[in-house]
This record gives sequence, structure tokens and C-alpha cells, in this order.
Amino acid sequence: MSTRDLLRLIWANLNRMRGRVALTAFGVVIGAAAVLVLVSLGAGLQRSAISSLGDIGELKKIYVMPSEMSDIPVMVTEPGGAPGKQGGGQGNKPRGLTQQRLEELRGVPGVAAVIPTEELMGGVEMKLGRAVGWSQIMGISLDDMAALGMQIVQGELSLLSGQMVVGARVHENFYDPIRGSNVPISNLLDETIILVAQRWSETGEMSERTLRLRVVGVLKEGGQSDYQVFIPQREVQKLNEWFTGKRIDRTREGYNQAIVVAQSTREVAAAQEQIRALGYQAYSAMDALASINSFFTILQAVLGGIGAIALLVSAFGIINTLSMAILERTREIGLMKALGARNRDVMSIFLGEAASIGLLGGLVGAGVGWGLSRLGNLVALSYMQQSGGGNPFGPADADIVYTPLWLILITILFATLVGLISGIYPALRAATLDPLKALKYE
Repeated sequence: MSTRDLLRLIWANLNRMRGRVALTAFGVVIGAAAVLVLVSLGAGLQRSAISSLGDIGELKKIYVMPSEMSDIPVMVTEPGGAPGKQGGGQGNKPRGLTQQRLEELRGVPGVAAVIPTEELMGGVEMKLGRAVGWSQIMGISLDDMAALGMQIVQGELSLLSGQMVVGARVHENFYDPIRGSNVPISNLLDETIILVAQRWSETGEMSERTLRLRVVGVLKEGGQSDYQVFIPQREVQKLNEWFTGKRIDRTREGYNQAIVVAQSTREVAAAQEQIRALGYQAYSAMDALASINSFFTILQAVLGGIGAIALLVSAFGIINTLSMAILERTREIGLMKALGARNRDVMSIFLGEAASIGLLGGLVGAGVGWGLSRLGNLVALSYMQQSGGGNPFGPADADIVYTPLWLILITILFATLVGLISGIYPALRAATLDPLKALKYE
């Protein structure tokens, strides 16, 4: 039997039992749509989580700290959140990333740049008029910001004395301490922000130090820098010396953190392993990316399995439909065999019918699933925008339900495969019918 004759016969057989085929295919539609919607939900959440890590430049960064970071002087936090007395320190032991250690990091293969950063060792509030805010304040040089690939969307990339550059979402962190509610600030550019550093003595007395800085630039959104404030490194060092009550010797104590920039994302894993082998603590966005991918792979498998249950149920419908077809076409099958049809030909007809039902249900189910995914995404984003809560899974405009093309194709293929497998039992029954008994069947 030629392929053309086989397809024509399959079409004719399906066409004469249209109602039963439609009802059977409807079960496949539900299963295929369920698989596509649930896996699309997992894919959308994964995509949003990954996009929140930042652009490709953020993935090339490795944050390095010395293994003995616990020995670096810090401000101990007392009950109530108030910074307490200074702690840490062990003799004359080098506790940070000295120039020698920085050069060691620069020698690691795959490293493009090593940039030391300085973080405040005490509590600091940001004040803008009546509003009070918070942020991670980092000390860095202008050249180092350029080496990190930081891009300005407003203002200019400058870090002269009395200037600061802020992350894209720092403005969201201001609130009114009297009303206890967030203060709507749309833009911090050209605003003068007062940094109020607070220090407690051993007797519990508090002293303050203020620093007035003008916002000269706002960074492009994406990555860890979104909630960070960057000021000249020497200003942070002065505040840290005030916090600790002693002069910081960079030759002996070094820096408490450095950012290593890899030459490409492919070099990150190898460079990170070598840095750890040298005895440093190292983490990167690639660590989070690997964990996210692992988690969402499992999640998509679970969600896809739940949807596949509905598709599995539809398989019994296909088996039932074709089993009934055997009873109705027993004499026809016997006549085909009497005219010379082989068992393989009979099996091909029933397997083709089963696969066609699966393909039809898969095509319609993929379309229905895609439509439901888009509708669900619009409803979810609209609800979150109206509630003012934003998108908790990533950027505000990120899709919560995302349907890639490969998922549509796999759903159709999977539905067709389920139909084909479901047809094996009826096809075997039809192929093994005795021609004489089949011709006598009433």
C-alpha cells in the first residue's frame, strides 16, 4: 500500500466517524493545552528570574572577598538595629585584599579587570527633605565604574568630590518616617542627598557625621547595582576611619571586597574556581543562574507532568474509539485481508488514525494553550499594576507566562506520540483478526 493510498484511507475513515473523532480529540486538546499552559508558567517565571539578574555585563562579574573576612573590623549591631561598638581584628595579620592579593587575582586566566571596592562599616541613613531612605553605599573610583561597564541613562558618569551616582531603583527606597509610608520620588537626578552616619560609643552615646552629596547620574536598570549608591572611594574610607576610630592602612589591611570582571561569560566558571582554589571567597550571578535553572527545570518537569496526566487520560479515549472502530469494521478488515492486505498494512491504518487524532488534538490544544497563556499573562500583569505591587518575579513589564516556540512544537509532537502509542493495542487487535472469522462477523 502506497503512502498516498494510506493517507487517503485514513482520512476517509476519520471523516465517516467525525463526531466520535471530535470528542476523542477534545480530550487531547485539554491535555495538550494543560501541558503548554503549565510549562509556559514555569518558563515565564524562570525567564523573569533570570532577567532580574541583569544584562550580560552583570554575569561576567565575580565578587571576591578574602577568606578571613571575619577578622575585618566591623560595627557590631546592638538590639534595636543600632550600630554598636567596633569588633574584630587580630594582631597585625593582613585581613583584606592588599595590592599583592589584587595582583594575584589579576593573574588568573580569563580575568579582564580586578576592581577593589569599599563598603561602609556602619549604619548610614539617606535624607532627602523629610524623606528617609536606605541603600548599599559603595566606594569606587570613576575609572573603575567605566571598567565595570556601568551605563548612565540620566546625567553623567562622574564621581568628583561631593557627587554620587545612584542605581536605577534607589528612588523606591525612600519613606516618610512620620506617616510610615513610602514617598513617591520619580527622579533623584540633581537632588542633594544628605548621608547621616551614626556611631555609638562603648558607653552608649551616639554621635553623627553628615555628608552632602549631589546626584549627578542614574545608572541603567539591571543587576545588583539597581539599589546601590556609588560615591568616591576616599569618602567611604574617611567614614570607615570615623566608624572604627583609627586610620586605615591599605598596605596592611587592603580592601574588604573586589569585583573581578571576566573576559567573557564562558570564562566565569573557570576563573571563579581558580579564585576559590587560591583561598578566596567568590560568588557571581552565574551561581544564582545555575541554581535558578536547576530549580525551574524541576518545576517545569513537575508542572508538565501534571498536565501530562490529562493527556494520558485522553489516550484511553483514543484506545476506546479505535476499539469500537474495529467492531464496526470487522468485516471490512476481513475483506481487506482476503484481497491481499498484510498485517502491516492493517496496523498502519489504525496507527495512522490514532496518530492523526493526537496530531489534531495537539494542534488545537497548542493554539488554545497559547491563547490561555497570553490571556493569563495580561490578567496577571493588569492586576499587579492596579494593586501597585509591581511584578514580584522580575521587571514590571516581564511576562509571567512565557510560551517559547519550541514548547509549542514539543506539545504537538508529544500529543501525536501519545496518539500513536495509544493506537498500538487496537492496531494489533485489528492486524491479528482471522480473515474468515472477520468475513462471517455480523
